Amino acid sequence: QIDAAWEKAGNRHLLEFFIEIIPKAIGVERCSVFIVDPMEDNLWVHCGTGLKERQIRVPTVNSLVGTVIETGKYQIEMDMENLVGAHDSVDLRTGFISRNSLVVPVRGVTTPNVTGAIQVLNKRGDAPYTDDDIKVLEKLAFQIQMIIENLFLKQQLARVSDEMGKKIKLLERQFCKT
Repeated sequence: QIDAAWEKAGNRHLLEFFIEIIPKAIGVERCSVFIVDPMEDNLWVHCGTGLKERQIRVPTVNSLVGTVIETGKYQIEMDMENLVGAHDSVDLRTGFISRNSLVVPVRGVTTPNVTGAIQVLNKRGDAPYTDDDIKVLEKLAFQIQMIIENLFLKQQLARVSDEMGKKIKLLERQFCKT
């Protein structure tokens, strides 16, 4: 029901629209929106250029996106081909070669947490990322923060609901024994 309401509100289409226009606006090959999974201690792609939802999962440690989530500060890496990290396994799975990246955090509206991140890959011509590139992504992060936080909170709600269901079944079994 929550998924249907989220879809009806047009949130998925809005994120897909941003994923489509950001590479053109910044001059990169790809863009992805990552969501923090608060219970699994990893991050997953909600949507991205050429990717399906949850197709990519990366750890919060040893990943550029994880560093942004942890520090709350943008990160630029211009030499990813010579950097060992989570992007290596993602590149193997997708067949895409990450050469450089800019990642900005998406902060929660009602929580102090960083709930996601936006990553762009491979600046065309291997040009450096500019202050304008950072500003554009930070503005996008601000615009989609409520959408990302809703996904983050939905995950927490689903986990709590699942845990409560398990406890209720356990209590029912205990009552049936007596």
